[in-house]
Amino acid sequence: MKIWIITVALASAAISSAQTVVVNRMGGYAYNSPYNRLYNQRSQITFSGVVTGVQRVKPMSNMDTGVTLLVKNNKGGGTAVVDLGPAWFVDQQVTKIKPKAKIQVTGSKVMVDGRGVILAKLVQSGKSVLALRRINGAPYWDIADPVASANLGTDPNVFEITGTLEGYRIFGEGDNRYAGLVLNTPSGNITIDLGPQWFFQPQGFVFNPGSNITVAGSGNYRLDPYSNVIPAYWFRINNRTTYLRNPQNGMGIWQGWRP
Repeated sequence: MKIWIITVALASAAISSAQTVVVNRMGGYAYNSPYNRLYNQRSQITFSGVVTGVQRVKPMSNMDTGVTLLVKNNKGGGTAVVDLGPAWFVDQQVTKIKPKAKIQVTGSKVMVDGRGVILAKLVQSGKSVLALRRINGAPYWDIADPVASANLGTDPNVFEITGTLEGYRIFGEGDNRYAGLVLNTPSGNITIDLGPQWFFQPQGFVFNPGSNITVAGSGNYRLDPYSNVIPAYWFRINNRTTYLRNPQNGMGIWQGWRP
């Protein structure tokens, strides 16, 4: 299992002097990477067209592979190059965009290595929506983004759990593998679900045994058949809160959730 080593403190805005520096976090797709800093709401456009191709390319030479659409504009003007995001994130979304699909794209028109590219925020295909970025253009695939700490509302069934970290674990099988934490609490050990392993692993968090962690969970959204596992809406370490799910309905950020 590939783990990119980065301390929780560094991933959570560098609040500790003990740091492990990782070059090119998330393969160049981190929220504060040169690539994502190109997104500009002032250059945001919306257009409709037909998908003429789906490519897997590296947007920049030092980045990991992403998914790119070639879209012929309905109003003329040629074919637009539309970057969706890292392949590991796009491939796991429910909404799939295929050649010949009629879509509507909202995104920022930018220059990437001298090429005109649209960084997609939303792609609508029929009644399905592929949500890739937040209102300000920050990507959903990076939970270290401070914008995720906005006031998201509450669910009266959500409760807080504070405990000492026993360890990090993976549970489930195959495509249904989840990243989890085992917390030692006054009520005994509790397993916390952080989300699918395919989503959480690239975030680069390292959890140190013995750390004090507070987690918000709910009894309404337990994972069957893992009924003893509590999904985390957010977790807090060193006064830094990282959100994972919408506290109003339990939907994960990895599902293209929009606050």
